[in-house]
Amino acid sequence: MTSFSFNLIKNKNKIFGFSSFLILLSLIGILYSTFNTSFKKPINLGMDFIGGNELRIERSCKEVCENISPDLVIEKLRSFSNNKNLLNNIKLQIQNNNSLISIRTPYLTIEESNDLISNVDKILGPLDYDSKNSRIIGPKLGKKLLTNCATSLLVSLFAISLYISIRFDKKYALFALLALFHDLFIVFGIFSWLGVLLSIEVNSLFAVSLLTIAGYSVNDTVVIFDRIRENLKKDSDNYNKIIQISVNESFRRTFFTSITTLIPLLTLIIFGSYSLFWFSVSLTLGILIGSYSSILLAPSFLIKD
Repeated sequence: MTSFSFNLIKNKNKIFGFSSFLILLSLIGILYSTFNTSFKKPINLGMDFIGGNELRIERSCKEVCENISPDLVIEKLRSFSNNKNLLNNIKLQIQNNNSLISIRTPYLTIEESNDLISNVDKILGPLDYDSKNSRIIGPKLGKKLLTNCATSLLVSLFAISLYISIRFDKKYALFALLALFHDLFIVFGIFSWLGVLLSIEVNSLFAVSLLTIAGYSVNDTVVIFDRIRENLKKDSDNYNKIIQISVNESFRRTFFTSITTLIPLLTLIIFGSYSLFWFSVSLTLGILIGSYSSILLAPSFLIKD
C-alpha cells in the first residue's frame, strides 16, 4: 500500500468547507425535526424513551393469510375506537407473509389495550391469542431512561475532555474536542433526517453507539496528535510540513483500524437482526466520520496560514 499523501495545507479550506456543509445539513435536520414534525423533538425518540406499548400477535389462517394494507387497518380502526389521539400515534406492521401483526402505541391502560386487540380481531381475525407477546414501558420509566442516557453521554464527554486537557496543551485539547463534537453532531443530524424522511426511531442502543463513537474518535485523534507532538520536538522550524508528515505516518494505522472495525459492522448490517440494524448503521457512520475528522479535520486545525 502506498503512503498517504493528501495535501492538508493545500486543501485545508476544502476540508473546512466540507465539514461545515455536513454540520449545516445536520443542523437543518435537527431544526426541521424539532419544529416541523409530529414528534416535535430534535430526533425521533423511540418507545424506550417516551414509553408505550408494543404488541405482537399472530393471525389464525387456514392456509395463506390475506394481504391487507396497514393503513387500511388503521383507517378501519377509526370506526371502532373513540380514542382518536391513539390512532394518530399508532404504528402497525404486518409481517411474516401477513401472519404476524406488530402494533406500537403510546402508553395504554389494560382496558384500552384489550379494546385495541378486540378491534384488530374484528378486522384481521381470527387471532391466535396464545401467541400474544407484549412489552410495556411506562412514560416515567421512559423519561428516566432518556435522562440516564443523556447523563451518561455528558459524563463521558466530560471525562474525555478532562483526559485530553491533561494529556495535551489547551490548543490540542480544544481541537480534539471540536473534532469529537463534529462527529457526534453529524451522526445525530443524520438520524434526525432519518426520523423525518423514514420515521426511523432511536432507542437506548443509539445512545450506546454515540458513546462508542466518542471513544473511537478521540482514540484516533489522540494517536495522530501524539505523532505530531513527537515530530515537532525533533523539528519545530517546519511546523506545517511536520504536521503533514505526521498525518501521512499515522494514516496506515488509522485506515486499517477503521477497516477491521467496519467489516463486522457491515456483516451485522447485511446479515444481523433488525433490532441491531440501525445500531450498526450508527456505528458505521460514526467510524467513517470519525476517521475522516481524525485524519483530515483535526490536524487541519493545527495548520498555520
